[in-house]
Amino acid sequence: MVGLDRGADDLSRGAGEESLRARARRGLRRHWMFAVLLVLAAGLRGVVFAAYHPALIFPDSVRYLQYAHNFATGHWSVDALRQSGYSVLIVPVLLLHDMWIIPLAQHLVGLATAGLVYAAAIRFGTRAWLAAAATIPVLFDPLQLILEQYVLTDTWTVFLLVAALTVLVWRRDGPGWPRCAACGLLLGVAVTFRDEELIMIVPAAWYVLVAVRPWRRTIKRLGALIGCFLIPVAGYLGWFDASHGQWGFTTFSGAFLYGRVADFASCAGLNLPSYERPLCPTQPPALRNADYYTWDPSSPQWTFTPPAGMSRDAVVENFSLRILRHQPLGYAEAVGRDFIYGFSPVRGAGPEKYSPAYLQFHTYILPDPQADASIGALGYQAPAVRPALAAFLTDYGRWFYVPGPVFAAGLLLGLAGLVVGKRRGPAGACRGAGLLFTASAVLVLVPPAAFATFDWRYQLPQLTLIPVAALLGLNTIMSRVTFSSQRAKSNPEAGPKEQGQTFACGGDGQDAGSPEGRPRPG
Repeated sequence: MVGLDRGADDLSRGAGEESLRARARRGLRRHWMFAVLLVLAAGLRGVVFAAYHPALIFPDSVRYLQYAHNFATGHWSVDALRQSGYSVLIVPVLLLHDMWIIPLAQHLVGLATAGLVYAAAIRFGTRAWLAAAATIPVLFDPLQLILEQYVLTDTWTVFLLVAALTVLVWRRDGPGWPRCAACGLLLGVAVTFRDEELIMIVPAAWYVLVAVRPWRRTIKRLGALIGCFLIPVAGYLGWFDASHGQWGFTTFSGAFLYGRVADFASCAGLNLPSYERPLCPTQPPALRNADYYTWDPSSPQWTFTPPAGMSRDAVVENFSLRILRHQPLGYAEAVGRDFIYGFSPVRGAGPEKYSPAYLQFHTYILPDPQADASIGALGYQAPAVRPALAAFLTDYGRWFYVPGPVFAAGLLLGLAGLVVGKRRGPAGACRGAGLLFTASAVLVLVPPAAFATFDWRYQLPQLTLIPVAALLGLNTIMSRVTFSSQRAKSNPEAGPKEQGQTFACGGDGQDAGSPEGRPRPG
């Protein structure tokens, strides 16, 4: 009997392994194009990783490393300038004292983000080749590749956003409370990396309001989303208060806003306190440099003397808000100009002339003696370059990137899907997901345009959110067109199920072009 039982177990195990291998083969046959792109992208990341070693350093990188070092040594005072969630994340790397682990992990995270883009597209019935094409920006765009090599928050932040949105839309009949809670937690953690992501709770909540019925269930799911979002956000605010005696994400909000308004500020006709008048820019607007007004030690905001009992940042913030009330149209024009420039055909210096050189591949490391000295004090070597590999990447970055008009067209396609899509039924689920990704793609770009100098770093979410929004919009449009066409040719009273129609947005996540995804006979 024992021998028979053992034999049966062996047969069962063998059948299970065979079934697993068969499923793997079917999956590879269906998703071979994405698999090929993933392998090529992994190889390209290997070249980037080897060309600039151990990691690329930006001034912000120094702060992240310094605070991670502080945390690793038991000093838990949070950074007053940048959010410290990323520094907490890289504490294990500081303990191992191997900085190369940071870009290696970020390259893997970039590949994982592509997997999320592909999965979200396939989930709503997109053909495998189109879903694979949607991952090309995040897999191969030089902006994504070089930011993965930097000790910066951007790669992880985008991953958290895409993961949160994908989790939220995964069930086409509406998210359950666990998915709402998971989405809220992921978005909240993203805020501890970059406070600009606070705005992302808006499209997530909007989606829950649209996708979940009845209203009693809507309120519960919305409570799970917002409640779990507030857990990391409130925790971080409390940590900041314990460190600096005030609730906030930074003590430099006034400094950032001043750099934004200095570009167009005019004090003519403005009634200002005497201590704020030195903050008025004296250069003609055409000659002003926002980066100078934000960071340069000779900028008016760093040279004026605040009155007793008021902090420098509070005075600067008050002045900046006066300018916004005095020149609302000038501010709106500046924000709109930055937003639109993110879709330009070439990646230039932007309206504020902030150089994008650090986001381009070079055969040399841009010199930064202060940053090198700072990371040297932490025991890390300055970045080094391998010229042959860097030369290849320099040529690659010069000739291959996704132009802004392509993303603009994708965003318009997503918006078109919202206009023509049905609110209910199979296409309604796709329209709801399209609403989430399209609104997110727009809103995530608003805070940088409103509060910061234009920087291509802030456009990174374009590479992931807009392709998904475009595919969902296309699926919604095609579903509507197909449905209308079939109704015209057959019984006008028959629904899609009666007509044997499987919508692109209403299937079970199978590729419409694969055997598993074809409509079955009615």
